[in-house]
Amino acid sequence: MKPFSVALTIAIFSWGVGPEFLRPASKPFATKPLEVFQGEILELKVSGAGLAAVIGRLGKDNIQFYPSGDKDYATLIGIDLEAKAGVINIAVKAKTTAGADRETQIPVKIKAKPFQQESFSVATEFDDLGPELLERIRREQEQFDRTFAASTPQRWWRRPFILPVSGAISSPFGYRRVINGAPRAPHTGVDLKAPLGTEVLAANHGRVALRGDFFFSGKSLILSHGDGLYTMYFHLSQFNVEEGDEVHRGDVIALSGMTGRVSGPHLHWGARLNRARVDPFELIEKLGAKTTAIVGSEKNIQIKGE
Repeated sequence: MKPFSVALTIAIFSWGVGPEFLRPASKPFATKPLEVFQGEILELKVSGAGLAAVIGRLGKDNIQFYPSGDKDYATLIGIDLEAKAGVINIAVKAKTTAGADRETQIPVKIKAKPFQQESFSVATEFDDLGPELLERIRREQEQFDRTFAASTPQRWWRRPFILPVSGAISSPFGYRRVINGAPRAPHTGVDLKAPLGTEVLAANHGRVALRGDFFFSGKSLILSHGDGLYTMYFHLSQFNVEEGDEVHRGDVIALSGMTGRVSGPHLHWGARLNRARVDPFELIEKLGAKTTAIVGSEKNIQIKGE
């Protein structure tokens, strides 16, 4: 199998794939890896005359590339907010219409991000949930995990993503609390200011993957946008859609509220990409911004920055 002929520049984005990707790729094409922070998204584009299919692999996970233009294939890769800092290799394999295979590895350096943190103390009874409540929380977490694990190969989203409400950020992504000396789970979304009853919009096309009322997140919706990409909308006061409904970018899917374990009305907006917890503002800022493209003929495929 012939390797890609490659020339590196700069990139920033993420990925997916199919079961036929079985063998590791050839030697990495660059000594200097692409750099991305925890919680960010990376997009890779593969372009070239005569390409029939592109697949990828990261560790044990397959990466699904989707057609993007006449000659292009693209994919999004999510870097979890607690991903270990260091270098990972994304293996990419392309098949041409002539039946030839091309492959390479793309090194990506994950960098630690200094998320905000605060420490405080509360009364012991406030922090004591009890065994029955803990069991409910465990069951609800399993329900969320099953939803995020049920990835669909269809891609419903289209550029651009939009904000679900227009309010400012009141609590940022990755924010950490240390309560009574014990570190708590990081904030896996962003809290947006939204008075009670504010219309909540679908950030993009998709389907309602989960609708329910949960202990921490209250009335909650999860939208599947396909290819392992999900957005979440928590602490709602009213649902405007049913589980399984198809929605379009800008549809009013709910009204904001203060249900669940909160102290005031707002919208918690989150995103998952192939189970990686990513900053939802990456969908706003990165899609359509910086990318890396692999371009060229089927005999001489190259990587370059757009």
